[in-house]
Amino acid sequence: MRIQSLRVRLILGAGVWIAVALVLAGVTIGYLFTKNVERGASADLSATMSRLIALIDPDARGTAPVLTGTLPDPRYDTPISGLYWQITDLGTEQTIRSRSLWDDVLRVGFPGEGGQLSTARGPVGQSLLAFSLTARFPKAKSERRYQVIVAQDRSILDEAIARFGRELAVALLILGVVLVLAAILQVRFGLSPFRRLRQDIEAIRKGIASSIEAAYPLEVVPVVSEVNALLALQQKSMDFARSRASDLAHGLKTPLAVLGTIAYQLEEGGDARGAASIIDLTNEMRDRIDYQLRLVRLRQRTRMHALSASLSSVVPRAVAVLKKTRAGEHLDWAVDVIDGLNVDIDANDLIELVGVILENAAQWANSLICIQAKDDATAVELQISDDGPGIPPSALSSIGQRGRRFDETGTGLGLAIACEIVSLNNGTIAFERSKYGGLEVVIRLPVATPEEPWQRKLNAWQ
Repeated sequence: MRIQSLRVRLILGAGVWIAVALVLAGVTIGYLFTKNVERGASADLSATMSRLIALIDPDARGTAPVLTGTLPDPRYDTPISGLYWQITDLGTEQTIRSRSLWDDVLRVGFPGEGGQLSTARGPVGQSLLAFSLTARFPKAKSERRYQVIVAQDRSILDEAIARFGRELAVALLILGVVLVLAAILQVRFGLSPFRRLRQDIEAIRKGIASSIEAAYPLEVVPVVSEVNALLALQQKSMDFARSRASDLAHGLKTPLAVLGTIAYQLEEGGDARGAASIIDLTNEMRDRIDYQLRLVRLRQRTRMHALSASLSSVVPRAVAVLKKTRAGEHLDWAVDVIDGLNVDIDANDLIELVGVILENAAQWANSLICIQAKDDATAVELQISDDGPGIPPSALSSIGQRGRRFDETGTGLGLAIACEIVSLNNGTIAFERSKYGGLEVVIRLPVATPEEPWQRKLNAWQ
């Protein structure tokens, strides 16, 4: 499975390498500690060996070895204590041993004069670390040789090693957690320019800024430069397209004016039918040009382009303007729009949308226009109804379709503009017959996402 998140990749990579490094460190430290413990035990046994040899009396009469004193460690006098010594006269095969060894015998290989470190079996079957050597005491006519063995229960060493291993594991675990947290903080800090870049791009999408101006690390500067260059190119392309559309529209207005003059002359000359045909065609062409120019002014956006506009304030203002027009001054306007309705759409596009729908309603209403707006968890619904002549049910589905003649249903180009705006902003629009007999337009637009704290600060700063 391929991981898409760069943050997760970096954290997982750091976690794997930290785990590998800690395991290797744990194994190495444990090995060095074990060797150090064994060397320390060997040194202790060697020191005990030297003291024990110094206590041997080679001139003592008898066949068994004789000591001139005792070792200071009381564990050698405690049965099965874990510390043992044994001396064997190699000439008489007589043996003396520590009280801790009780009546057991230590058996190791025959040592050299330099001594050797080996393992032996203890009194109760435990494993012993044994140091043995052959001590020689010269005499006038002969010498006495003794095999001296000093041993220690290896479980004492193993317990110390195991205890250190547990403590080392806990320490390495704590260190690993600290290092992973540090890696997470480092990744978060290292990727913070990309979060800021995202916020700056979102500010551009919202229209708050036109380019990315903030200072960024050297590694991010090329990306910022490319984004700014792309934005500049996009803006240049849009300006060029709008300019060409405007030039085309203005270039067509003069021929349309000439056609209007020709139609007037034909009507004066008695050809009323031909004049009417030309007037209808020129009016439709003007409508088409106006329609395309208004589409050019709409704000293009993507699915992730978050905006916010207040429907609660746009509707009353549009109604107030239309009440002063010839078509709306004699109408009864019933407005039921609650406060706080914010939709995910550019404010200018919302004004255009509400305006064209209300203009169409005012054009065809007889006496009443009813406006209602309500919201749910995901969308705001706006209903505009009038008591005009209405539209046949068979024609409702064709309203606003691209390529349809606007005069076929008598709704004008406004509804086609409304459909474009709604489609551009991820909403829906439906046309029905209202309960008052006219047309009912139902528009649903996504609820605006609440602003993040950084967005509020940026808007306040702007």
